[in-house]
Amino acid sequence: MDGISLDPIALDQLHGEQKALLDAIDDLRKHGIGHFVDLPQIIVVGDQSSGKSSVLEAISRVRFPVKDGLCTRFATELVLRTDNHTRIDVRVQPSPNSSHQGHSFDERSFDKDDLPRIIEDAKRVMLQDDANFSEDVLRIEISSPDVPHLTMVDLPGFYYSEDENQSATSQNIVDRLVERYMEKKNSIS
Repeated sequence: MDGISLDPIALDQLHGEQKALLDAIDDLRKHGIGHFVDLPQIIVVGDQSSGKSSVLEAISRVRFPVKDGLCTRFATELVLRTDNHTRIDVRVQPSPNSSHQGHSFDERSFDKDDLPRIIEDAKRVMLQDDANFSEDVLRIEISSPDVPHLTMVDLPGFYYSEDENQSATSQNIVDRLVERYMEKKNSIS
């Protein structure tokens, strides 16, 4: 069998064009154009504790918090971009129905094991007034030489019975949040 020969200059050029396109998509998303145009993203949808966060971890090589019981309580958009310089931007984007204001976190560095801590910090900001779930979105943008070009969304899982942490109101929040992402034509699920 003959080997495969790819032109490295052409590949570098394609990589540069891909990066420019992904950066433009991220800029549009930051400026709210996502409300008018569906921008491409990978979403993982399913029941609670069905391995959604583990799938995203396998794809992104970024450690998602995975533990027994309830974990994902709001949408987490993870935007990964390959870049020579490591940068991280973490912020809460209020949902259209939210009375909360946006919030930025002061993250200066990122290690693949930092995501669980960042999500725990975000829970303290996003889950106020005894709320167990939120329609607000945690958006984490990471640029680094060792991450792939991906935009992924970790969503809360569906549940079917109520308990002290999961009310009918919370179930409606999860359903609306998942439906909002599933309705987007360019969401890959």
